[in-house]
Amino acid sequence: MIMAALLITALDSVQLNSAISYEGSFMKLPPLSHSLSIEIDTLCAGPFPPCGFLPLNEGALGNGDCFGLYWLLGKENNDPIICELYHDEWRLVPAFSSVAKFREWLNVNDDDPWENNIEIDDRHFAPAHFTLAKKYLATGDLDHALPHLINATTKLPEVSEYWLTLAGQYRRCREDIAAAEAALNAWLSNWAFGMPDNKVIQMLTQAAKLPEFREDPVVRRIAAKEMDLNFGGVKENSNYLMMQDCIDVYFAQNKPLLALALLQNYAYLMTGETTAFQERYGFNLNEWRINFSQLCSVHLNDPRCDAE
Repeated sequence: MIMAALLITALDSVQLNSAISYEGSFMKLPPLSHSLSIEIDTLCAGPFPPCGFLPLNEGALGNGDCFGLYWLLGKENNDPIICELYHDEWRLVPAFSSVAKFREWLNVNDDDPWENNIEIDDRHFAPAHFTLAKKYLATGDLDHALPHLINATTKLPEVSEYWLTLAGQYRRCREDIAAAEAALNAWLSNWAFGMPDNKVIQMLTQAAKLPEFREDPVVRRIAAKEMDLNFGGVKENSNYLMMQDCIDVYFAQNKPLLALALLQNYAYLMTGETTAFQERYGFNLNEWRINFSQLCSVHLNDPRCDAE
């Protein structure tokens, strides 16, 4: 069966801590970037817009929302994708697979996409794969849905929804290890692309029963009911302490990419807290930005604060 073959080959591709490599070279502007109004000094320092996001003027509505180049964490040597920034929602949405596709979209719309509203073919981009996967799943066709889910998570591993959907299908197939790995990746995604669903907590609680995940700090904290997805609106929140502990453990386990992903999410949520709350937990935004960039420089060989 198609599905059986995919399950054998997909186990390596769904693992964030092993599948995402980081070759370590400075972020470079891609071909055709000269045709865009790029200002290098506007590269974002994070946590939102996330570190590695470079805003563009083209296609912007003028209300703070805009498109921008985004270099995936740990893939600084690759060309960036194009994301759309929803300023008020504190959310990123993957928009185009490359600058070339973004330029194509602008051209066919005579640089007025919101007026002409002409779409282009970007079928190899992660969102297109995910859309196809959902259509197949709606008809119960897992054999054809699974390769598209794998492609979506491989091409854009920072989106929690992709991983959670993949985890659900692996669980249906009783592939417990693959399901747990995908669920963990759903937790360790970039929360600027969307917060994990609470279903992830249930799946990671079950993952704690597997020997392969007993040493994972996130799985252990969630299984012990010491960490969840409840943030904001309280005077104290132990989630931040637990997240910091997980970050420290990942660094100690020589899994810096996981630590940096979680550190990004820590700051993303902390900056939404009150000033008094931040002071209570010793969070200073400027200090975090300096520290995050230094850690990226040490562990990714790229400070993610400049593009060439």
